[in-house]
Order: sequence, then structure tokens, then C-alpha cells
Amino acid sequence: GPVLEVGAGTGRILLALAGAGVGVVGLEPDAGLAAVARRRLAAAPAAVRRRTRLVSGRVEELDLADRFTAALIPYRGFQHLLTPPDQAQALGRLRDHLAPGGLLAMDTYDPLAEVAAEGLVLPLRLDTDFVDVTTGRLVHVWYTRRIDLELQLLEQDLVFEEVDGDGATVARNLSGLTLRFTPRQEMEYLLELSGFAVEELYGDFAGGPYRGSGTQVWIARKA
Repeated sequence: GPVLEVGAGTGRILLALAGAGVGVVGLEPDAGLAAVARRRLAAAPAAVRRRTRLVSGRVEELDLADRFTAALIPYRGFQHLLTPPDQAQALGRLRDHLAPGGLLAMDTYDPLAEVAAEGLVLPLRLDTDFVDVTTGRLVHVWYTRRIDLELQLLEQDLVFEEVDGDGATVARNLSGLTLRFTPRQEMEYLLELSGFAVEELYGDFAGGPYRGSGTQVWIARKA
């Protein structure tokens, strides 16, 4: 360490890293998510709290005194940067905050094979179910998806439908998500222009080969 996590969210990975003995700084632009992370951190063991720092802000504007041995962008966080200039600005700021030879690790997703099979627009479909721990009720998650090929944007509309024990709907909440997808060659070029050398590209989290579409797990080193 120390390690920088970009898009720390509610602290899921941040606290696991600190619990494993790694000093970590978590960057999170969303005040609501950061508030959850701070509550979780306050309840964590003292050793975890000592190793952990949360900061607010966007990665494109990152300006810390720290220098890190590694920067992590988990759970497709890089794809919330919706234009190539924003992506390049973010990578440049990350490079400036890495120590010599520091590593960048991130996962992204290219949906083009999925689009070829299913089309640019998906009708409403069930994604998953989960139990809301605060109410004990089952929640159905529905989604639709649209692809903008020109801007390389994946837009999702999400419906969270909460049901009671009889299956009747008691609440329905709507949300949206927009991500930018980047094909392999574009990402390689973007990393190179931003001062990184790609060391590995995996197609899954077990180190499997990348086959041209789907999950991309990037490992790059500060050049």
C-alpha cells in the first residue's frame, strides 16, 4: 500500500482491503453512498479505521498529496465517465497519483456481442430478486436497455418492485443508469496515451482469456 480505490461507494471493497491489512484511500463523489461507507467504517474495528480514509470528489479532479502503489476502479466504475475527454482526464490524474511503477486495475464491460445477439433495445425483463433487509420484503428488479452506438452508451431503466407476502406490490421505485463502453483497441490506445503500459487483459475474474467482448479486466502499469 497505500492503495487508492476510485468509486468506493458504500465501502464494500474499501473495508475488505483495510481488513486484509492494506492502507487504503477511498474516493467517492456521491454523498449518499459515502455516508453509508462512513457509518460502516465507524462500526469497524480500530485497526481497520486506522488504515482507511474516505475523501469526496471526482476522479477527473483528483488532487491529493498521497502517492499510491496501486489504483483500483472496481465494478465498472470507469464506465461512469461518459466521454473520451473525461476518461483521459481521469487516467491522467490517476497516473500522477501513482508511485513509479504503480499499477492500475479496473474492470469494464463491452456489450457488443450481446447487442449482436439481442438487438439495440431490450424490452422490460426481470433481472434479479433480493430481500430488503430493512423491511424483510422481496424486491423484484426489472430493467430495459438501449444502446447508442454512436456515443457508445449503454442506458438502462430500472424498476424496483417491492412485494408483500401475498405477492402484492406495495412499492415501486424507478432508477436509471448510463455507462460508456469502450472496445479493446480503443481502451489500449487510451491507456497508452495516458502514460500506462497494459500488462494483462482478462476476460473474467479468474484470469481467463478475453474473447473480444464481455467483461474486460485491465491491469496496467505506470510507464
